[in-house]
Amino acid sequence: MKKLALALVLVLAVLAVTATPGYTGGRWHGGVFVGVGPYWGWGYPWYYPPPYYYYPPPTVVVQPPPVYVERPPAPADNPPPAPPAPPAATAYWYYCPSAKAYYPSVPSCAEEWVKVPERR
Repeated sequence: MKKLALALVLVLAVLAVTATPGYTGGRWHGGVFVGVGPYWGWGYPWYYPPPYYYYPPPTVVVQPPPVYVERPPAPADNPPPAPPAPPAATAYWYYCPSAKAYYPSVPSCAEEWVKVPERR
């Protein structure tokens, strides 16, 4: 029993002496690393620098500017222009020489009606 207790104390003492902080790949991950085996160096384990990562330049995508096409306004928004007014027609009175009166006071004439320009 004394030998078993002595061996246990001896193993715990060796483990306590060889305990190192939990470094993994140069970064602290918490906890304590306990290693059992031969020791090949002095101080902390050999440090390897992190690998160099090559990042290619970003791909540049050049997009053409958008093309805007103006559409004609809707008919409800902009009604078509009104047709031009007809030229002012000259108004005529129709005179019956035999009745010596104008139409509509004389409904019919035995002769041909005479066109007389209206006076304003």
